[in-house]
Amino acid sequence: MHKFTESQVPRLTEGDEWFDYISTRADRLNCYGEDFEEMRDRLGGIEPATEMDERREVQAELDAAAFHAYGLDREQTAFVLEDFHRVQNPRLMDEDY
Repeated sequence: MHKFTESQVPRLTEGDEWFDYISTRADRLNCYGEDFEEMRDRLGGIEPATEMDERREVQAELDAAAFHAYGLDREQTAFVLEDFHRVQNPRLMDEDY
């Protein structure tokens, strides 16, 4: 918990500008499959992103929202996208993973 609270992770809580936008997209990416049916219902009946094109689009929206939540401008965002290996080659969660 110490690492999390001392990190630069934005402290988003319900009511913050990006909270709903980010949490909804994270839910759609993470709560798919039969094992998460009950959780989807508790979260308001979210529709999981299961098709690869849809997952990539939702991930891009989530990434963009994170840049906004961190307060990064275009130049800083370009730096992250160009220089961070994991951003250029993200591990996509699919059924095999």
